[in-house]
Amino acid sequence: MTMKRPLVFYSVSLYLGCLFALLFLDSILAAAIMAAFFLIILFFTLEIKAFMINVMFFLFGILSFYMYFGIDIQSPGKIRVVGVKNYYFIGDFKGRKIILEGKTKGLEEGQRVEAEGRFKRDFDVEKGIIGHYYMTGYKYCKSDLVCRSYEFKKNLHERFKNMIGKERAALVMALCYGETSYIDKDQMKDFQELGIVHAVSVSGFHMALVYMVLEYTVGLRIAIVVSLLYAFFTGMAAATMRSFIMIVIFKLANVFFREYDSISSLALSALVLIVFKPYYIVDIGFDLSFLATLGILLYNKNIFRKLYRLPEKLASSISLTLSSQIFSIPYIAFTIQNFSCGFILGNLFLIPLFSIIIVLGNGALCLYSCEILFKYVCKVIGFVFTVMDGAGIIALKLCPEVMYLSYRDGLIAILLFTSVVMCRKGYRKFKYIPTACLMFVIIQEYAFFTGISFVNAASGEAALIEKGLNKIMICNYDCLDARWIWDIEKQQPINKVITNPPENFAYDLGGGSYLKISGNSGNNMEMTLDSGSRKFKFFLDKSNKKTNMKDSLEKGSSYVIMFNMIFKVR
Repeated sequence: MTMKRPLVFYSVSLYLGCLFALLFLDSILAAAIMAAFFLIILFFTLEIKAFMINVMFFLFGILSFYMYFGIDIQSPGKIRVVGVKNYYFIGDFKGRKIILEGKTKGLEEGQRVEAEGRFKRDFDVEKGIIGHYYMTGYKYCKSDLVCRSYEFKKNLHERFKNMIGKERAALVMALCYGETSYIDKDQMKDFQELGIVHAVSVSGFHMALVYMVLEYTVGLRIAIVVSLLYAFFTGMAAATMRSFIMIVIFKLANVFFREYDSISSLALSALVLIVFKPYYIVDIGFDLSFLATLGILLYNKNIFRKLYRLPEKLASSISLTLSSQIFSIPYIAFTIQNFSCGFILGNLFLIPLFSIIIVLGNGALCLYSCEILFKYVCKVIGFVFTVMDGAGIIALKLCPEVMYLSYRDGLIAILLFTSVVMCRKGYRKFKYIPTACLMFVIIQEYAFFTGISFVNAASGEAALIEKGLNKIMICNYDCLDARWIWDIEKQQPINKVITNPPENFAYDLGGGSYLKISGNSGNNMEMTLDSGSRKFKFFLDKSNKKTNMKDSLEKGSSYVIMFNMIFKVR
């Protein structure tokens, strides 16, 4: 078979080469199986020349991974501080991330220092960290352009804060310049519920918007140069660089009268980024950016045609939003495991306003030296934020709660997508897959018999009751904290949480069975499970208190009530 889009094959081979190197660190057997499986498929599907080229890219992926993570740092080493955490700093050494510890007092983000100390290799592949550098001393290097850009962003934040307030200044810094450290958790939670977290930090959406405005105002060549400077200024995030590379390829294709292929352009951008940053293969932002873009390229036009009855602008926004989720949802189920069903509302209500703020924020950046015009732009930004606050309140009220996805949900999404694609290609037998998935979900989620489980963890204890499609959690809030309850809710869908139930509280389990609270002294809650024929005792507390009663339930166990009888299932 000849390769219609060779760049797609090359980028996949490079990606899997990096993945092989990553798996090799944990399991030689798993890495060998993956590599053998991939190479066998290539050998039997491609011509020998194409096969050899892809093998070279596969090997180059392995090499780039070890070149990134295999580097050593000699003392003294020139390191730039690129991140500030609670008790440590993140440094950059020749494009590689390291954790700085030891004598770090006085360090600030953006500074370049000549640090003395010792380096210990300790990988955190997902974050691109190659190890720890324990500093025994340092001296400042001469200030450079990067250092001055960090200082400029700090001054810019202070100026925005004085003009439009702390919270709005934090949003401007995140939306326009990629500085998310100023945003608080409550703001991020609202954006998560609205499904627009991608718009908070500078991404492909921002780059495309900035470039479009630049090309319209200053022309092609200057727009490309300024866009590159903008990517540099905002931190050169994976999604930003992906968008920039695709824009440049598209414009070069037009200049040289060559046919532009969007899928090949996406593959080339992935290939370039992975070569320099091989840890991107497990970076959630990188993967989601490419999966969302792939969904848009493949299905946006088809979905748009289906929405022909709607106004064009509305149909375009909805089709763009839906197509971007096709490949993203399964990946989210396997990684982040929470998904906002209100992403359409968020995109309809707030993304247009975000676009205005992005343009105005970057306009304010250009007018920084002119105080009068800067103040005027800030007033306009403040007005847009006022409108956005109202739109956000409406959208949050209309938005359903965030869903928690599991591996099962990801597999079901993949199966449903596969069935649709195969049915459209004429394989009609795949039409039964959705029905099978539905039956599987019903069997998994519906409790045909009432069940009760006792969660026993270091942070606290709780009783989980399953009845039909409902799952209720009963716990003593004095023994727990809100975070622990939140973690339990993330692990499994809970319809209702009952905290600090009063004494003599009873929950009807059906069939004449009840769960009763016979005593609650704050740190110790005594439960009685009454099945009609027998009664069982249980204590919820932080101490591993046990009852000596004959009829008692064990901590961390699960039970099911059938025909007024209680059976232990785990």
